[in-house]
Amino acid sequence: MRRALPFFFVAFLVAAGSPHAQEAIVTAKAETPPAPPANAPPLMLPRHPQFDDEGAPLVGPCGAVGAVHDGIAEKPDKKVHGEVFAGVGTAGYREIGGAVCIPVGDHGAVSIAVDYGHIGR
Repeated sequence: MRRALPFFFVAFLVAAGSPHAQEAIVTAKAETPPAPPANAPPLMLPRHPQFDDEGAPLVGPCGAVGAVHDGIAEKPDKKVHGEVFAGVGTAGYREIGGAVCIPVGDHGAVSIAVDYGHIGR
């Protein structure tokens, strides 16, 4: 029986034949919509009355800077901002890390983040 097993295996592979590919299924039309005319006005969406950008806070390199008062923006915040996070779990899950953002000049920043994680026992 052990000598016949390889024979039956080869015979099965030969009888099974090779897979046959099917033809492609068309999922989209061959036509493309026409392009808008060159002199068409740009798409303008109506503004919602409750959402107004006037007086919105400016964003600095490490977060919000402040509002605009009488057309003059507040100075960028020069303080270091950051966060510390930790995770605990069952079956040995641990995680600890932190991130810091240090402003450089009025428009630049250096960001550093460190993370350690451990999964398993």
